[in-house]
Amino acid sequence: MRTWRELLIAVSLLATAQGAAAQLLTSLFPEGVPGYGADPGVTVLSRVRPEYDPLGIRVDTLMIKPLLSESFGYDNNIFGGPAQHGAWEIATRPSALLSTDNSDGGAAMFVSASDVRYLGEPSQNRTDGAAFLGGTIDLGRDKLTLGGGYLAQHEDRTELDALPSDEPVAFAVANARIAYAAVFGAFTATPSIDLNRWRFDNTTILGAPVSEAARDRTTAQAALNLRYGWMSGRDLLLVTRVLDTHYDDPAPGLASNNSTSWQVLLGVDYDDDTVWRYRILVGGEYRQSASAGIASQSTPIAEAEVTWSPSGLTTVRATAIRGIEDAAQTGLSSYTYTSAKLTVDHEYLRNVLLNASATIQQATFNQTGGQQLGFGFGAGATWLVNRTLRLSLTYDFADVRNEHLPVGTVAGDYTRGLTMLTLRVGL
Repeated sequence: MRTWRELLIAVSLLATAQGAAAQLLTSLFPEGVPGYGADPGVTVLSRVRPEYDPLGIRVDTLMIKPLLSESFGYDNNIFGGPAQHGAWEIATRPSALLSTDNSDGGAAMFVSASDVRYLGEPSQNRTDGAAFLGGTIDLGRDKLTLGGGYLAQHEDRTELDALPSDEPVAFAVANARIAYAAVFGAFTATPSIDLNRWRFDNTTILGAPVSEAARDRTTAQAALNLRYGWMSGRDLLLVTRVLDTHYDDPAPGLASNNSTSWQVLLGVDYDDDTVWRYRILVGGEYRQSASAGIASQSTPIAEAEVTWSPSGLTTVRATAIRGIEDAAQTGLSSYTYTSAKLTVDHEYLRNVLLNASATIQQATFNQTGGQQLGFGFGAGATWLVNRTLRLSLTYDFADVRNEHLPVGTVAGDYTRGLTMLTLRVGL
C-alpha cells in the first residue's frame, strides 16, 4: 500500500480546487502535515537535494525544520486599480515544521507567520499566522488520519472576487478533518469528513464602513474516495462528495446563500516512472440553494495535472481546475472558477535553478453573468548558496479585466508587477 502522504495527495487533493482566489481554502494548507498535503508531484524545484537541503534539528525522534525568509521588493500597483500606485515592500516569514514517525504512524505540526510592510502605505500592512497539527495511526493495512488547524489571513483586493476595500480584509478559518483509508486488495476506500468555520472582519470601501458578517459561514463536507490500482503507479479514482454551507448571519433583505452541493468525479492517476505523469479528475457538481430566490446550478468540474520531464534537468507541468466557489460580494451567491497554469523548471547549474510560468484565470458570477478574466506570468532564479542559505529573485505580472460587473463590486481593470529579492535561511 502507498504511504499516507501519497494516498492523501493523489486522492484528496486531486478532488479539490486550488488557485489564486482568496476563497480557495486548500491553497492555504501546508506541506508535511498529515492530512494537509500541497505538492502532488516532484519537479526540478521541489526534488530532494541532500547536499543543499537543511538538515533540521533532531531531538530524539522529533525532527524540527525551522525556516526564515526575508524579502524586499517593489509592487507597482498595490491597490490593484486602473491608476497605478506603487510601493516598496518588506516581507518577513518565519515557519517551523515539527514531525515524528514510528512503526504505528506519525505526527507533525506546522506553524508560520507572515508580516508584510509597505513603505509609505501603512494601511496595506498585514500580519498573518497559521498553525496545523495532524497525525496518522496505522491499523494493519488501513490508516486513520486526523488533522486540525487555524488560519488568520488577509484577503488582498488584487485577487479575483476580492472586494475593492481600502485595506486588506482580515479573515480566520478553523479547520478539522478526519479520514480512514481501508484497503481491500487492489481497492482502497477513504471516507472523510472536513469541517471549516470562516469568520471575516469588517472593512471600509472608499471610506464607508462595510460589514462583512454576512460572509461568516460554516461548511461540512463528507466524502468517499475509491481507488483501484490495476498495476503499480496506475490507479483509477472515483471521488464523491457532499458539501453543506451554512451562513451564520445573512444580509437583511437578501436571499440566503445557504446551499448543499453534490460532486462526482472520475479520473486516473498514472505514473510511468519515466517521462510522463498524469493526474486527471473530471465530473460534475450540482448545487442546490436553500433559498427559492436563487436558482440551482449544475456545471462540469475538473482538475488535471500533467507533468513532463524531458530530462533530469527540466520539468514542465500543466495544471487546470474548474469548480464552484462562494462569492465575496453581498447579493451574489457563487461564481464558477476556472484556471490553467503552465510551469517550466530548469536546473541551470546544480545550485542555480530557473523557473517560468503562465496562468489564465476566469471567475464567472452565476447570478449576473459578469466575469473577471486574469492573465499572469512569472519568472525567477534561485541560488542555493549552501544548506542554510538560498537567494532568489522573482518577477510576477498580472492583468485582470472585468466584464459586465457593477461598478464598485470588485476592483477595476488593472495590471500589476511585483519584483522580489528573497533570502531564505533554514537550519
